[in-house]
Amino acid sequence: MKLSALQANLPNFKIRLLTDADQQALFELEKSNPDYRTTLGAGELTLAEIHDDLTGHPDQVSADQKQVFGFYLADHLVAVVDLLNQYPEQDFLFIGLLMVGAPYQRKTVGSVIMTGLMQAALQSNIHCLQLTRVTADTGVKAFWTKLGFEDGDQLFLPLAHDGRLAVTTMTRLLV
Repeated sequence: MKLSALQANLPNFKIRLLTDADQQALFELEKSNPDYRTTLGAGELTLAEIHDDLTGHPDQVSADQKQVFGFYLADHLVAVVDLLNQYPEQDFLFIGLLMVGAPYQRKTVGSVIMTGLMQAALQSNIHCLQLTRVTADTGVKAFWTKLGFEDGDQLFLPLAHDGRLAVTTMTRLLV
């Protein structure tokens, strides 16, 4: 995804690629969403995890396919989107994370960002968006369904302490 295409479709935000220099701001944003970590069965958030969020990617994906975009209003990080380009297929974009800071939730920020991202994706010859969501999280399902995503397969991710987390793939074809 080209930053310029994303910025052109979301002119009210200042958008930039996040780096390790942005760890503290991303830490604060993720900390404002404790329910997310609870849903994942994760413990206390650490800066090491933030570094992993910024740099981690599946083995079959090269580092240059990963992008983490920060969305700013009045020089304040209000949202983050983690993307994998050309994954799992050539004309796909995989959304690893969309997180909106707690003070900006339920104020259309996430919907506006995703609508702009879908427009930018189409302009970049991306024809399908895909993500996984925690199956039990009905609020997240409602958000993505409202944006035209449809449920796909259910998978089980391993968790620490021998647990499993049910996740569901969701897909949105762009036309």
